[in-house]
Amino acid sequence: MYKGERFNSISHTIGAVAALPGLVILVVLASYQGDPWKIVSFSVYGATLFLLYAISALYHSLRGKAKNFFRKLDHYAIYLLIAGTYTPFTLVTLRGGLGWSIFGVIWGLAI
Repeated sequence: MYKGERFNSISHTIGAVAALPGLVILVVLASYQGDPWKIVSFSVYGATLFLLYAISALYHSLRGKAKNFFRKLDHYAIYLLIAGTYTPFTLVTLRGGLGWSIFGVIWGLAI
């Protein structure tokens, strides 16, 4: 593994580890407000953020066929994070018909 890959694997591992308490904090704060839309949408956002960094850390840590496999997963995870980032905006801020429409389009494109 060359120096740049080592740095990438370490920085993405730190990102994955940092995403976990961030996810917990978001969900706990949403739970205090008692809003199920916030709880679900923040959970989706936090889960996709963690997933992206965890997969990316593995991708940058591996070699050979495993690296090629995780490169594809890493690219897929980017689209999932984009959709996960839109989720709180569409389900909490917009909600109604417009929110659900954008939510469906974004997740449809991501998947």
